[in-house]
Formats: sequence, structure tokens, C-alpha cells
Amino acid sequence: MNTPPDASDAKSGLELEPDTDGIDLAALQESSTTQTFETSTRERIERGIVLAESEADVILIAHPESQRLGSRYRLSPGTVLEIGRSPLVGLSLPEVMSISRKHARLRYAGPVVTIEDLGSTNGTFVNGHPIQGRTVLKSGDRFQTAAVHFKFLHEQDVESAYHLAIYDLVARDGLTEIFNKRKYEEEVQREFARAVRHHRPLSLILFDLDEFKQINDSYGHLCGDFVLKQVASLARDLTRPEEVLARVGGDEFAILTPETGIHGAETLALKLRERIEGFEHRYGEVKIAVRCSFGVAELAAEMIGPQDLYQAADAALLVAKRSGRNRVTVRGGHRAAGAAAAGGG
Repeated sequence: MNTPPDASDAKSGLELEPDTDGIDLAALQESSTTQTFETSTRERIERGIVLAESEADVILIAHPESQRLGSRYRLSPGTVLEIGRSPLVGLSLPEVMSISRKHARLRYAGPVVTIEDLGSTNGTFVNGHPIQGRTVLKSGDRFQTAAVHFKFLHEQDVESAYHLAIYDLVARDGLTEIFNKRKYEEEVQREFARAVRHHRPLSLILFDLDEFKQINDSYGHLCGDFVLKQVASLARDLTRPEEVLARVGGDEFAILTPETGIHGAETLALKLRERIEGFEHRYGEVKIAVRCSFGVAELAAEMIGPQDLYQAADAALLVAKRSGRNRVTVRGGHRAAGAAAAGGG
């Protein structure tokens, strides 16, 4: 539930912006102002420059119940912002049970903003790494308090930075940082039309985690989130820039492969299946067995829209599940779990 800032927020220099439904993704992407600002932001970050006496923003980009997405919390020089479940903190999230009552503290002192964990149960992470003591935040950093993720911005032109962050928010999945379903649907419409017009190959890989519910039930949802991020990272390492990797469901992922026929897509799926199974997924002291099932399909003459390609890959994925899981199934055939090591066939 969205809640307005209380009096304590005003005293701390905290400002809450409304949610961001209805944003024109294409307009943000093609804005010359945004592109220019993105370049200058990257250059300043690479030079390690911290801008003093400017506003700083914290933007909520992932929430376990998809609440408050896009909400902005502003920090002014000399202010402190605490995050937790308690109604007494500046950024209160009482609906998120995995957050401690007083979880983390942001402090804007001098030219820098720091974050520190306040002895929370589930820890505080910056760019995926747990922090110890006070950690300086750089513009563009992502930080996590339990199951809630934020993006930090510290720029002179905060409004441009905000729009840049919102574009990132509506195009990317807040948990895994790969493209989200909305972005996938935009890309598949474009690539499907191009492939049909120019008679070029186009394939789709769908995959999901085997027994993912059991991981959540046995080790908790934070562990499940951890596994999803690892799987997304492994997939990102194997995909080329022109391929579209997206999270399209809870534990379901898609890889759209332009200019790639069924055999090339199958090879990619086999490599990824093997990489995921062979990777050591360790959550704290617990080693978790993670395996995935894959369905692969290629654009065919009888397909009239992107949904037909998706349904073909989804049908192949269902066959992989019913055939024992942890395998790659191609529309019209399948490769069992050991086929990757054996070279297919």
C-alpha cells in the first residue's frame, strides 16, 4: 500500500514521488537529453568524481509484492535516512516481513552518501555483495535490504538521472537485472516482424528451474531469489549482445536469438543447461542443487505472430518437464540430460 511521507520525512529532507505507471518507454529510450546525460554520468563515475552539495535519490526498483515500484526518496546534504519495518524510521516498509525493524541507515555527510547495516537478520547488500561497516555509495549503485531493492543516484541533474533510472526500471527486472517481460514483448514483436519481412531465422529458448518451489520451501524465498539471480547471471554470460535475455515469469526465462536457426539455439540451450547444473550454487553454508528444463523452437512458415513462437517453445518445455526434467527439448525432438556432454544426438 502506498503511504504518503509523514512529518518526520519532511524534517529529514525526504521526498516521495508517485508511482510511474504509463511511462513511454520508447520516448525515454530515444531522448537525446537522457542519452547525453547517460554518457556524462558514466564518464563521471569512471573518473571517480563524487558531486558535493547536490541532491541524492533512492529509487525503489524491486519489492516482493510489487508495491511502490518507482517511488523516489530524496536525500539532502546533512540528512540521515533509516530503512526498516518500524513506523519510526524514515523509509518504513511494514509489509515486508524479511526486513528488520531497523535494517539499514543512509547518511549524507560531507560530499558522500554512506550505507551501513544496523545488525539486521538478513543483511544489507551493495551490488550483490554483503557490506560490513559503512560503505560509500556511488551513483548507479544498487543496494538491497532483505527482499527490497533500490537504486542510488547522486547527480547534479537529478531529474535526468531519475528519468534514466525509470527507463531502467520499466525495461529490466529489479531482482535479476536482466530484461523483464515487458521489454521481451517489445523486442519479440520487432524481431518477429523483421525475420518474416527479410526471411531470416529466429529462434526462442524458454527455460525454468526444476523443483523451484522445493528450494523456496526448504531454504526460504531469499534463497530462492539468490538462485534466480545466479541463474540469470550464468545465462547473461553465455548470451550475445544481439540476443534478448529476459525474465518472463517467476522462475521462467526466455532467450530470443535473432539470426539463429534451431541448431544454434539448441547448442546454446545445451551449454546453459550444463553450466547451471555444474555451477556450485552455495547460499551461506548450504549447497543447493539447481537444474533447469529447456524448450527450443524456431520461427516456422505457419506462425503468424510472436505468440505462436512462444507457444511452440513452451510446448517443447512441457515435454522436457514430462520427460524427466533437466533436459533440452526441441520442437519435434529432445536432448536428454547427458546429451550436452555427449555432443547432442
